[in-house]
Amino acid sequence: MVVNSGSITTSNMNKLVELARSGKRVFSAQDLSVIWGYSDENKLFELIKYNTRKCNFFTLARGLYSIYDYTESEIRQDTGLMYEIANKLEPNSYISLYTVLAKEGLIHQYYDRIFSIAKRSFTRKVKGVVFEYKRVKDSILMNDWGITSEGGVRIASVERAVLDSRYVFPKWEIENIERVNQSLLKMGGEYVEY
Repeated sequence: MVVNSGSITTSNMNKLVELARSGKRVFSAQDLSVIWGYSDENKLFELIKYNTRKCNFFTLARGLYSIYDYTESEIRQDTGLMYEIANKLEPNSYISLYTVLAKEGLIHQYYDRIFSIAKRSFTRKVKGVVFEYKRVKDSILMNDWGITSEGGVRIASVERAVLDSRYVFPKWEIENIERVNQSLLKMGGEYVEY
């Protein structure tokens, strides 16, 4: 039985509670399908439209939603949130390149974007924050060596980021390469086959 109390039904309220309990700050339509158990795409998208119209959750970018209406400033101040968005914008991607190298202190240039590795190269903007994806061949993308999952976010180790950078930007020199574990770097190069 569905009880209508104003603009939100009990059934929809339960779905929003399930979504909040999932712990996801950022979610895709596919996530909603899994969380809510919907296999009917039309019904799912009708429910998404209804909930965004009623401001029960918000659209961050096409196909990307959140239960909170983040501002550009809030996204920029929360590195974990930026990484979560980056992984959600492109499935099977992982944070790497300049983003990891800067985080680990290997480069000192400031890049006003989050860099990831993916199946295709493209750039997307979410609330003013730029997310840039660089393409690598499938055998590299599908190899998990040096990629960890931190809070559900896939991110490259510093050694993996160095190897990815050499592949994507072959002429670029990393400033503090001596700070990288050279044996892990060599092993990664042999294992991933760049």
